[in-house]
Amino acid sequence: MPRAGYAGVLASRSASHGASHGASGTARIPGIALGVLLLLLVVAAVAAIFSARWRRRAPRVIGLTVAGFVAVYLVGRGIAEFWVVDYASPASYQESWGGPTLAGVFAVHTGPGLVIVIMTAVWLYRRARRRRSPG
Repeated sequence: MPRAGYAGVLASRSASHGASHGASGTARIPGIALGVLLLLLVVAAVAAIFSARWRRRAPRVIGLTVAGFVAVYLVGRGIAEFWVVDYASPASYQESWGGPTLAGVFAVHTGPGLVIVIMTAVWLYRRARRRRSPG
């Protein structure tokens, strides 16, 4: 390959890398979340070895933590979908899950987050009522 051609390839690669460099920080978020989850798992396992109380409590703590991470992801994905979709171009979402209609795409991508928000609101309402009720 001629040297000028190679320099052009390098320039285009570095330009495209520079353009996507800002997104690489957000690409690390799932890895960081997985690292925190694994750290919690290790801490809970070590605590369960030394404490009978943690042997009973660790599965619930781990389960609620995993469910919390999944819930935050689904709600965030549901909110982000409103900005990701190009409303003016149906071709941009026809091949997505739930496509070819916009309503189907929103049902699939924002539906789980909406269900989580509603279930959380109901749980918090019932919990508040239980705490206020006498006896």
